[in-house]
Amino acid sequence: MYGSECHMMPPAALPNGSKAVTLLLRLCTFGLALASAVVMATASDCTFYDADGAAAATVTYKNYPPFVYLVACNITAAILEMAAIYLQLVKGDNEGEAAPVLPGVVLVVADVAVQVLLYSSTGAAFAAVTAYGAQIRACAGAAGHFCEQVHRAKLVGLGASLAAGLAAVAKDVPLPFSVWPITSED
Repeated sequence: MYGSECHMMPPAALPNGSKAVTLLLRLCTFGLALASAVVMATASDCTFYDADGAAAATVTYKNYPPFVYLVACNITAAILEMAAIYLQLVKGDNEGEAAPVLPGVVLVVADVAVQVLLYSSTGAAFAAVTAYGAQIRACAGAAGHFCEQVHRAKLVGLGASLAAGLAAVAKDVPLPFSVWPITSED
């Protein structure tokens, strides 16, 4: 009304809490998926002995196809989740401009693929523990830690699955706080 725009305040920036929560959940998904794969891949400490004391067989995760599937899927999901983290950070840099559509589409595809891989591999591991329960429990009495590692890997994989699902939900929910500074022109 009185002319000068020098006292005009810039419009308030939108809070970015959902971006921070989504990034945190994506990092959790990455870490848990990778940890689950490593724990399962190192589950090989079960050796059965013959009556004369000679080693008859050593059981590893490779003897059970669902456990091999868990390792492969969780490593793939961890790689896709790192790509999704990169895309989220790159896509978030140019919000003021017209953002390209392709990174957003690839991000959605990566989110869906990560969830499919983690949920299916975790389900396969839980089903394998039920189906091969007697064989896996036989290793619990052995000197190794095969049984404990299998159970840890499937629970950590379940945590990765839940974190991936929460990250997919959190990205679409506006949260009323800001975590990192929003660029402003002062």
